[in-house]
Amino acid sequence: MSWLNHLTKFSNEPYKHFMAKSSLFWVLRKMKHEVATEWLVGDGYADICDKTTRTLYEIEFQVSAKHFAEKREQYNITGYEVIIVNCSKLPLNINEMKRFLEQFILPD
Repeated sequence: MSWLNHLTKFSNEPYKHFMAKSSLFWVLRKMKHEVATEWLVGDGYADICDKTTRTLYEIEFQVSAKHFAEKREQYNITGYEVIIVNCSKLPLNINEMKRFLEQFILPD
């Protein structure tokens, strides 16, 4: 489903989720990272796979420790870090959104 360094959008993906995913994708690409979106992992699709740092980013608006733990378990792959991006307080301004999302990025 996913191509390297190509932004993918599902037809049923909510606009706010896609904006968060595309902004995080843009920030990672600007950092020269190799990135895939909607990367097949087990029985689901991780929102973003950063191949440079071997990190999976899952964008979530549902805020609960149980839900986050379920997502970490769902996308658990040996050798990859799973980061749940809590977007419950995601700013609507695109520049503020990018700054907000940068706090979740693992350094090289």
